[in-house]
Parts: sequence; C-alpha cells; structure tokens
Amino acid sequence: MKKHNFTQLLSDPCVYICRDHNGIAIITVWVNDLLLFASSDKAMTAMDDNVKSEWQMTELGEPSKIIRIEIAIDECSVTISQKKYIENILEKEGLKRANPIGMPLNPNTPLELNPDGNQGN
Repeated sequence: MKKHNFTQLLSDPCVYICRDHNGIAIITVWVNDLLLFASSDKAMTAMDDNVKSEWQMTELGEPSKIIRIEIAIDECSVTISQKKYIENILEKEGLKRANPIGMPLNPNTPLELNPDGNQGN
C-alpha cells in the first residue's frame, strides 16, 4: 500500500487513505475483502489500477453488504445498517417479540449543575 502512496490510519489499521492530484482514495480491508471509495472517477480508476497491479482482484460492483453491515447507496447518501443482524440476534435469544421502549430521559433535556454543589449518592 505504501508503494502506491497509501497511508494506514492510526485509528483503524484496516483502512488506508491516499490524497493526491486525483482526489481522495480510501481502501478498507476485511480479511480478503476490500471496499474502495474515492472522491472522483479519476481517483477510483487510479486506485483500482494500483490494486490490480499488486493482487488478483474480482470486482463485484456496488456493495450491498459486508461483514453483516448492509449498505444502501443513492445519489445523495450512503446508509449503513445492521438491522437484519440485530433481528437475528433477537430471534436467537428469544427476544423477537420484546417491546422496545424509549429512553427514560428526553435526550434534549438540558442538564444543569446540582444547585447544592454536592455530588449525590
């Protein structure tokens, strides 16, 4: 990857990024699966050529699922979800019919310091 000017992210060692005159190119690696992302067609073509020059690659087109993460892509957004994975866990654990409940505290409630100044118990 370094040979093609990709830098491994410190925050995730399975992600590599390259910024050059073509734009930004990102490669994510999961065992022997790769996802390629680019900011332009030119950056995607250059990245694709680099990967193919080093490894045998089978292109599967736009991703719809990887490592239990569902991916939906449209003109304006990319949406990821693990809904089916979570539903399978609930089914396995006998919680498929469990009733969801909301948070006991409204997440928009502003929190204030305790006026007495004590920490409470």
